[in-house]
Amino acid sequence: MTTELNQPTAKAKEKQSTKPPLSQDPEALIDTIDSFRKSGAPGNHNANTTSSSSNGNSNGNGNAPSASSSTAFDPVDFLNHHYKTEASLITALPSLRSTLDKRITTLDESISSTIQKQSDLADLTLSDVTRAKHAVKHLHERVTTVQIKANQSEQAVQEITIEMKQLDFAKKHLSKTITALKRLHMLLHAVKQLRYAVRSSCNPPDYKNAANLVDAVQLLLGHFEGYMDSVEKMRLVKQDVERIRVNLNQGIIFAFRVAGFGGAKALEKKKRDDEKRKKKAKKGKAVSHKMDQSEEDGESKAAIPLPPASLNDACHVLDALGMSKRKEFMKVFCADHLEPYAQLFHPKNNTSSGGANAATPQKPSFKIILSNENKDEKENSALSNPNPASLDQIERRYAWYRRMLRELDEAFPSVFPKYWNMEYHMTRAFLSECAKHILLLFSSKDGSMKALHDRDCENVSVLLKALQKTMLFEKEMTAWLQREYGTDFDDGLSGKNEKVPAVGEDGEVLEFGPSGKAVAAGSAEGIRIKYERQMKDRKKREDSMNQQQDGNEDLDMAHFNRVNDAPVVVPPLIGVASSAFEKFMSPYIALEEENMDEQLKEAASNSTVDSRGELPVLTSSTNLFLYIKNSITRCTTLTKGKTLFLLYRAFQRTLRKYATVLASKYPSALYGPAAAIGGLSIAGLTAGSGSGIKDIYRIPKGDETNICYVIDTCEYCSETVEALQDLIVDKIEDKYKSKVDMSSEEEAFHDVTAKGIKVLVSGLVHRTDQAFKGMYNINWSALDVVGEESAYVRSMHNEVQPFVVKVKSLLPNSYFRNFCDQFAMIFTNAFYNTITRQKRISESGTQQLLLDVYNLKTLLLKLPVLEKVDASSPSRSPSNQVGSSIAPAMYTKLVTKQFQRIEILLKLVGTPAELLIDVFKVQWQGGSALDLQTVMTLKGMKRNDQASMLEKFGVDPMTAIKNTANIDIQSLHDKSSDVSAKINSDLIQMREKVERFRGAFR
Repeated sequence: MTTELNQPTAKAKEKQSTKPPLSQDPEALIDTIDSFRKSGAPGNHNANTTSSSSNGNSNGNGNAPSASSSTAFDPVDFLNHHYKTEASLITALPSLRSTLDKRITTLDESISSTIQKQSDLADLTLSDVTRAKHAVKHLHERVTTVQIKANQSEQAVQEITIEMKQLDFAKKHLSKTITALKRLHMLLHAVKQLRYAVRSSCNPPDYKNAANLVDAVQLLLGHFEGYMDSVEKMRLVKQDVERIRVNLNQGIIFAFRVAGFGGAKALEKKKRDDEKRKKKAKKGKAVSHKMDQSEEDGESKAAIPLPPASLNDACHVLDALGMSKRKEFMKVFCADHLEPYAQLFHPKNNTSSGGANAATPQKPSFKIILSNENKDEKENSALSNPNPASLDQIERRYAWYRRMLRELDEAFPSVFPKYWNMEYHMTRAFLSECAKHILLLFSSKDGSMKALHDRDCENVSVLLKALQKTMLFEKEMTAWLQREYGTDFDDGLSGKNEKVPAVGEDGEVLEFGPSGKAVAAGSAEGIRIKYERQMKDRKKREDSMNQQQDGNEDLDMAHFNRVNDAPVVVPPLIGVASSAFEKFMSPYIALEEENMDEQLKEAASNSTVDSRGELPVLTSSTNLFLYIKNSITRCTTLTKGKTLFLLYRAFQRTLRKYATVLASKYPSALYGPAAAIGGLSIAGLTAGSGSGIKDIYRIPKGDETNICYVIDTCEYCSETVEALQDLIVDKIEDKYKSKVDMSSEEEAFHDVTAKGIKVLVSGLVHRTDQAFKGMYNINWSALDVVGEESAYVRSMHNEVQPFVVKVKSLLPNSYFRNFCDQFAMIFTNAFYNTITRQKRISESGTQQLLLDVYNLKTLLLKLPVLEKVDASSPSRSPSNQVGSSIAPAMYTKLVTKQFQRIEILLKLVGTPAELLIDVFKVQWQGGSALDLQTVMTLKGMKRNDQASMLEKFGVDPMTAIKNTANIDIQSLHDKSSDVSAKINSDLIQMREKVERFRGAFR
């Protein structure tokens, strides 16, 4: 019998009691053969064969077991598993045999019936397949017959309709031929009319019909594009049309030159263009000869200018010739009329701009001057550099262009279509030429272009005046084009067709007179200019309406469509010429930075305070930021690009310098013996405080106020720097926005603020120096009476309380709390270190020190909420007036924790020696052997007693002896340090007395 590892539950036992065992149920036993075969061990081959047979019969499905399953089943193990004794097997064998026989019989019958059904269905399946084959064959024959009949029908239809198709093709080709002949006739007739309309004998040429004919000829030629290579006649027609188009284009250019400059000058320009064309032309001599011949026929009448109406029609002819011809004409027209400008103002033609007659530098003025005619005349007469190409005379360029615009308006009244924006392109070409000339004036002194260098470009007054005049001229031209011609500028800000008025430096709207002078729109002269302009516009509208009514009867539709073409949005003019100054504004930046440096020099010696704001700050800071704001306003009036970015860099340098100036207002750090508090160096004083204070500062009486002013000024500067950065980002061009970052300057002021807090903390600690010395000099081992608070405690009260009250009234709350935290850390560490430097403290001395600690703890807990009782105290900032009478919880926790360490030390010093170890472990959690040794030293215990106590504490005896020796050495070192500090202090006092004695006799 096998032993079961897991005992069955009560429910399983009850189930087993109701269900008979497998050995008594043959059917169920045979059903378990499969599961037993998977887990049973293999037996001999004969047994496996028998088991396989019985298993197959029991399943009743006729499927033979696999080889792997046969070898896996062992019938002997199976029987032994279910029948534990031979008697039980013999008893169950008959029923098991009969059950197996029944299973085998059932399986045989199932196999026999299945084979019989399969044989009955074989004949029926064969007959069905045969019938399907016959049906498919019959269907194939029918499909083939239908296909043959369809081919025969298609052939019959083609034979019937072959003549009809021939007639259709003939009709189609005939129609195309007739259409082509008509178009050819129309083309030849249009070419003939076009040639007649523009021939020289017509005076003036019929440009109105020519515009429509050019469109028609171009459209008709498109229909014959495929015949140009194969039909010689068509190729000749196309060449003739091209020749007419070229002559038409050149004739229009010549006509405009005659109207603008007269016949003689027009012929001169024409000959010059012909010479250039002949140099470029390498082929097509016959064509050139014909063009020259056609032009020579018109030279006799070249001196007669065309009327404005014909010139207007000529513009529409250029539209018909194509956009490229229109652009070419506009380029030639602008170049012709700007040619005198280049002769007068090009630096190459005026090389005296950098000579000895250069303008004398004057004091720079940053304000835009609204022009006045009388003032301009006086200035022009007093100019020291008469060279028209110099920067000092840049206004003469713009005056020349205004005169030229008036001459153009008189020579070509209402000639150019509105959608051409001819005046805009002329102005843009002029400004581009100005930019080129300005760049030449800024050329290097030492290069090949040094003769063109203008010495005035280093004169800030002249430079700013030239830039201001250029900016005003660009604004003037923009306002003039919007007002007179409705030009739509793409400024990226205003909506479509929105007119943006020109504004001056102060944001005041400007009006421009006929001479180009800029005056305030609200002034009497500005109102008069605006009224005259409105009257002129009204008269123009009335004249145009009358002309439309008179010409409506014979108005050509194509001409009407061209005139009312949609206006084109054009790039802005502002910046075309003034951008040339961008790379050469370093004198202006240098002047601005120089002015700010002068303010910094004054700030170094000026300690005036402005108390009008929330915090009292130095007036030098408000003056500096006011200057920076005005500087930004001046610069953005001129440019918002690279110059403003360079000015931003100058602001960064100036602010960093100003942070250095503010830091220099702090007192200097003390070195040597003077830097010790109570005879303890700064390293020992701040040990364990984590305050980061490395120097000791001495603050004279009343100077803490100045330090607070500097801290408040740094706070004001850091806040203003952030607003200044936002202002610059809002004003500067988009490509520079990501480069503007003044966080480093803001951090510089924060660093000065942090240093100021440390100076205040260190200065207050330094004022308690005498009190700490008095505490150290008390013989605490001989003290046998506990009285009131010690004298050094009252001295500390007298030094700390007024200092803290003054600082609280001047600092922001956040900075004052930081000051209190740092002072509490350093003061408590200094007090603790002073106690540990004592030789021995008696029990009464311990009680007196605990009383002093209580008084000092009360003082420090009240530091954040101290108030000055005197009514004559200076007014505090609003942020400090409203406060709580309870110190902040974090500060209270800090002070309590710091004093708790001192109290534990003193209590342990007063504990009897036999209880010291146990009390030390309970009260000083985490205390080390060194802390215990410090307590024993203050108790005055001998070295042997200390060693035994340390050994009892768990320290190795040898280590304990070494530690006690180290304590003695440390005590000797402390004594020597005290003697050295006292001697140095006496020497310093003697030096001061000697200096005062010498000063009395001087």
